[in-house]
Amino acid sequence: MKKIIFFSSQKYEIKYFNKINKKYNFQITYTKKKLNKYTVNKAKGFQYICIFVNDDAKNKKVIYKLKKFNIKVIALRCAGYNNVNLQLAKKNNIKVINVKSYSPESIAEYTLGLILNLSRKIHISYQNTKNKNFLLNDLVGFNLKNKTVGIIGTGTIGKIVIKLLKNFDTKILAFDIVKSNEILKFGAQYTSINNIYKYSDIISLHCPYNEENHHMINKKTIKKMKNKVMIINTSRGELINTKDIINAIKEKKIGYLGIDVYDKEKKYFFKNNFNNIINDDNLNLLLSYQNVLITGHQAFLTKEALINISKTTLNNIYKISHDLKCDDYI
Repeated sequence: MKKIIFFSSQKYEIKYFNKINKKYNFQITYTKKKLNKYTVNKAKGFQYICIFVNDDAKNKKVIYKLKKFNIKVIALRCAGYNNVNLQLAKKNNIKVINVKSYSPESIAEYTLGLILNLSRKIHISYQNTKNKNFLLNDLVGFNLKNKTVGIIGTGTIGKIVIKLLKNFDTKILAFDIVKSNEILKFGAQYTSINNIYKYSDIISLHCPYNEENHHMINKKTIKKMKNKVMIINTSRGELINTKDIINAIKEKKIGYLGIDVYDKEKKYFFKNNFNNIINDDNLNLLLSYQNVLITGHQAFLTKEALINISKTTLNNIYKISHDLKCDDYI
């Protein structure tokens, strides 16, 4: 029987994997521990490992240990793979697969939810009314109609965000290295990234993270933006320089920030920190601002997405284990 260990496993996903696994009958072991150089020994005795966004398969020691344990496959149950040392994995004959598209609608719709929450201050109103405060004095928002929205990254998710936003009569500016004729049909317009910064009332990030776009939202690029700009990030936390964005919020250059990801999220996301001290001054500051809305990397989290992730991940491992064609190699 083929054996898989799931690192960073959560209760909400286990039931879906167990349900789909009835078809494949893999022997699955789940651990809440993140994969890193300290926990990699848990992979001993398995043929396959399955990891998520905050697991560390980039560390050389991790890859060498996986090779030593004769791990055949690193299966990512997500689309992003910046946490894997692809070159070293390939050199050590470890195949890497991901879930290229599981439910782009989930993230796109969530992006729109962040925009609407911030533009209408729904998150503030919710807290006020929970405290029996029904005053409206500090809840004046703005319409999306006629606003200019800059979309950085027009892959599958970016396209759906554009399609949704056009229903609000917004003007869409888009930037991507690879252009898509499809978004032109939605009435969007490709432009330079500097024009995105200069003319957008709202900027939403939908690009994968790599070394080239590390901290693309920083002191220099923020200076190019409109005053009171809204920035949304449902992609990767490393796209934003947190210190620079905090300074811009203090200076009221950034009027609204909605993030479902954070560059130092590994230590705190996917766990309950209610009784713990958060020793991250940047995160504490962001949590204290009313014009900042932070969620814990949940944009993907729908029933549809979890089903698709489970099906694709286990089906890919099955194909590899039976020497069948698999299209999700990285």
